[in-house]
Parts: sequence; structure tokens; C-alpha cells
Amino acid sequence: MSATFDAQAFAEQWISDWNRRDVEAVLSHFSEGVVFTSSRAKAILGSPRVEGKSRLREYWTTAINQIQTIRFTLNYVVRGANRMVVVYIAEIDGKRLSAAEFLRLGEDGLVREGEAMYGVEL
Repeated sequence: MSATFDAQAFAEQWISDWNRRDVEAVLSHFSEGVVFTSSRAKAILGSPRVEGKSRLREYWTTAINQIQTIRFTLNYVVRGANRMVVVYIAEIDGKRLSAAEFLRLGEDGLVREGEAMYGVEL
């Protein structure tokens, strides 16, 4: 991964893309062969394991279409060598949930593996 990679800018763009419901912009952060899992994410279609960018596109397009209101607010981001954690508040159809994305990045700065965790209602 490039030494100039800015985790804060990445996280801010990620949140902005979600808030605009721009699935293609969100997917631009992912590699073609990404593996994504979701833990306790029953607010959005259960807890799937999704492999590949086309499957993510299908999953998130369906999920977004089922949601009336969505708003993410970034709390903070932590970056390790090739890992990043984005912690935020997810407001989905009137529920406020603590949430986090645990991401493993490739050398190209794209997400190779990710896990979404939705926590307690706030």
C-alpha cells in the first residue's frame, strides 16, 4: 500500500458515498475478489458472507432499496499496516446503531476483505 495512503480521507469518502447511496462509489474501494462478511447486521438483510464485487453490488443494491432513511456519521478511523477500522454511527430507518467496518487492504489500497459489525442500539 502506498505510503501516501490517507486512512482518514478514505473513511470520510466511504461515509460520504454511503450517505449519497452511491453503491458504485462504495464499490470503487473494493478489489474484484473481495470477501465481505457481516456480523450482527440484521438491520440490513441478515448476516451474509459475500464474495466478489458483483455479488456485493447485488447485495447492497437490494439492501439500499429496502431502507427508507440512512445516515452514517464517522466517529474515528484506526489504521494498521494493511488493516483499517472505521467506527461510525449508523442511523437506519429510525434506529441508531454503533457500527464498525474491519477492512484488510491490498497493496493497491483496495479492500480485499472486510467485516461489518453492527452493535447495540443507541
